[in-house]
Amino acid sequence: MFESIKITDEVAAEHDRIFQEARATTEGQIPLHGQSEMPVPGWLLAGKLKHAIALLERVLQINPENWSAMWFIGKIHQRFRNKTEALSWFERSYQVNPSQPDVAREASLCAMEIGRHDTAIAFAHRAVQIEPTNPGLHANLALAYLLAGRIPDAQTAVERALAGASSDTISQTIRTMIQHFATNGHVPPTTTPALLNYWRKCRKTK
Repeated sequence: MFESIKITDEVAAEHDRIFQEARATTEGQIPLHGQSEMPVPGWLLAGKLKHAIALLERVLQINPENWSAMWFIGKIHQRFRNKTEALSWFERSYQVNPSQPDVAREASLCAMEIGRHDTAIAFAHRAVQIEPTNPGLHANLALAYLLAGRIPDAQTAVERALAGASSDTISQTIRTMIQHFATNGHVPPTTTPALLNYWRKCRKTK
């Protein structure tokens, strides 16, 4: 973790202590892969999470290349619904460690939520490059293409997702959404919240 910087053993131990304290503070309080979005934290939890950010910023003062600390800060901002800020931290984390698929995945999901299509597609595609046999990452790429209105690309990506996990309900839903827009010729909503809202209304009318 400290390959490119020189610090004493004492400082390295302090770095690790602060980092572990921050992780303990966020335990069970940030949305991880496969979990639904958590509610905005109340004032007491918000204070704890802000303290965790402060701890992680101290970690980065010691080791500016700790991509995990950047990732955790991004996840905390996700919990606060600060999507643009979260994306910024995921992008920083990716710059340090471009081989980590979870970082690219989180960056793509954040970009989809705020309608930054080129960024979402680029990160989703990168995640697939890192783990080409991961069906979930192909599904994310399909969703990114759908939000950008690139229906043929979305169809290709979702079929690759289902080829690896045919019973995955998320991929099946994404394929149904893609087929819906491919059939009616309508332009899809441009963000994931808008798409989900549209889809809920659409399903109620059937």
